[in-house]
Amino acid sequence: MEKAGAEHEGLLRAEDVARTINTSRQTVYLLAREKKLPSVRWGRSVRFHPKDVEAFIEAHHRGDAYPKNAA
Repeated sequence: MEKAGAEHEGLLRAEDVARTINTSRQTVYLLAREKKLPSVRWGRSVRFHPKDVEAFIEAHHRGDAYPKNAA
């Protein structure tokens, strides 16, 4: 028998996401509430798929740190 909640293993908490994207927990919750960062919610818990966090980072990546034609 599979343990209860096993399908949710590997999901990240807001604290983990905040540390990953270097922001506050409140900002992570705001991003989830505004549906800018997909989340999984059951009861009062909110969790995030690591792949969704990676996709969020990629979507907001602004390119190279240095312009290619800088002298």
